[in-house]
Amino acid sequence: MLTDWHSFLNTVITDEINDLDHERASIEEQRQLLKKLEQDQLRAEMKLSLYASVTSIIPDLDDQSKISGYIVERDNKVVENFEFDPSKLTSFDTCNSIWKMSNL
Repeated sequence: MLTDWHSFLNTVITDEINDLDHERASIEEQRQLLKKLEQDQLRAEMKLSLYASVTSIIPDLDDQSKISGYIVERDNKVVENFEFDPSKLTSFDTCNSIWKMSNL
């Protein structure tokens, strides 16, 4: 009877240790995924900052139904916003319009 109890207790403890190991592995996977997402976000922010510095265009990425953003002239401290409806203009025309606005 004592052997059965010892065996049962050993099984329960082993199962608990295995469950904890699985949880630890899952937490580590989540931690690595979060770290990768943070790195990806930082990389995207850096790309956006570089893009804005080179072109003076800051896109508004919140509303995907339209193409919009701001053109910034730092020297003159001017911010001009723009908005295009992609259903009314071709991508080519939209691109040309933005470039014309940024070259003023």
